Amino acid sequence: MIGRMSSNQIHQSSLDVILDAQARLQRTQEELASGKRIQTPADDPVASAQILKSRSELARIESYQRNTDYALNEISLAESTVGSAEDAIIRIKNLTLQAANATYSDSDRQAMASEISGLKDHLLALANTKSASGEYIFAGANVSSAPYTVANGVSSFTGDTNIRAVNLSSSVTIATRLSGQEVFGDATAGSVDIFNVIETTIGALQTNDTALISTSIDELDLAANQLFDARSALGVRMNRVEDQRSLNEDFSLSLSKGISSLEDLDYAKAISELSMRMLALESAQKAYTKTQGLSLFNYL
Repeated sequence: MIGRMSSNQIHQSSLDVILDAQARLQRTQEELASGKRIQTPADDPVASAQILKSRSELARIESYQRNTDYALNEISLAESTVGSAEDAIIRIKNLTLQAANATYSDSDRQAMASEISGLKDHLLALANTKSASGEYIFAGANVSSAPYTVANGVSSFTGDTNIRAVNLSSSVTIATRLSGQEVFGDATAGSVDIFNVIETTIGALQTNDTALISTSIDELDLAANQLFDARSALGVRMNRVEDQRSLNEDFSLSLSKGISSLEDLDYAKAISELSMRMLALESAQKAYTKTQGLSLFNYL
């Protein structure tokens, strides 16, 4: 027995063809408008899962890059501060070397002592430097209190050695600051206490104690070396952060290219498909128009 289709069935079948052609055309138009071949995860579940994973990794790298920016700002501030301190201690050492020369008078040494006293105040201000967020950068974890105070010529370090660190990648962490003990010293920690050395130097110049002036020169050498080592350590950290930032940028670019290869549209292919689907829709519409007025009565 031969199956028969009613007029309504014929019309509905033709209409379904048109609707399907319209849907295909609309999808191609959406692809061309967005430049993406994947409009929903259902379009390519495997590629969509890979894209989601890559984008999650990209977001993580962006977070690491923000950390590298923060680290560079923090380390740069510390490095420039230590550099200023190094300049000051070198000036103090040069003045003390001059004071050791017998050709200088007592009044000359008094003037040198006065200048060194001013440089000591400058160094104290550097030791108590604050970041843009108002934190004392050499105080360790005790960032809300000045790490150094000087009373009656004796310095006191009130910070600690707990230094904040940030993640630059999943496997790289770096400290963004130095403790004041490492830079300006702390007599109780065995490092060269720069402020006490300077105070001793000032006393030696004021009293014309040539033996103590000579000893102070050696102590100032140690203080200068301590500052140099601190600045070098910060420089190494800056280089490490910059290297990691470059690696993160390379990895981010690689992920972006991978995402692009998975979701970006092949425009040449899409334009060709657009033409074919427009033609298919036009053909379906023409066919529907021809069959719209037909019924079995036309053949009776």
